[in-house]
Amino acid sequence: MIGTRLPNKRQVCAFTLGDHLFGIDVNYIQEVFRFQECTPLPLTPPFVKGLLNLRGKIVLAIGLRERLGMAERPSGKSPTSIVVQIDDGALCFLVDELFDIMSLDSADFETIPKTLSATEKKFVSGCYKLEDRLLILLDTVGVADIAKSLGLALEESQARSKYRETITVSELA
Repeated sequence: MIGTRLPNKRQVCAFTLGDHLFGIDVNYIQEVFRFQECTPLPLTPPFVKGLLNLRGKIVLAIGLRERLGMAERPSGKSPTSIVVQIDDGALCFLVDELFDIMSLDSADFETIPKTLSATEKKFVSGCYKLEDRLLILLDTVGVADIAKSLGLALEESQARSKYRETITVSELA
C-alpha cells in the first residue's frame, strides 16, 4: 500500500553531498527533479543559489553543501533538486545525487551526540546506522530557517555601502 507507514519505521529521502549520506523525512518532500538554472538573488548568503520557476510558483533554491559548511560541488556536475514543503512554503534543496527512498528501523536511530556544536545541532536531528555507513538525518525545518543568515547578509551589505559612501565623501573634502 502506498503511503502506509510500518510500525517502528521511518521513511527517509536519502541523498549524497560528497562522500556523505544525508536524509530528510519524506513527509517534507514535495518533489524531486533534475537541476534547472536559478535566477541569482543579490545581497544573499552564498548558500542561496537563487530563484526557480516551478510551474508558475517561485521557489528559493538553497545549496545544501554551502548551507552545511561543506566544500562547493565540483564544476561540471549538476545538482539534483529536492523541493520540500514546510510551514512557510516551498523551498528547493540542491544536493549532489538522490540516493534512495529508505524505510529505516527506529532501532537503528541514534540521537545526535552531545559533543556537536550548537550550529551542528540546529541542522542535525540524529543518524541511522546502516550496514556500511551512517545516514545523517537533517532537521528540515532547521536547515530551511534562513532568516537570520539573510538578515546578516543584508546588514553586511549595508555596512559596506556606508563604508564606500564615507570614503567617497572624505575624498571630496
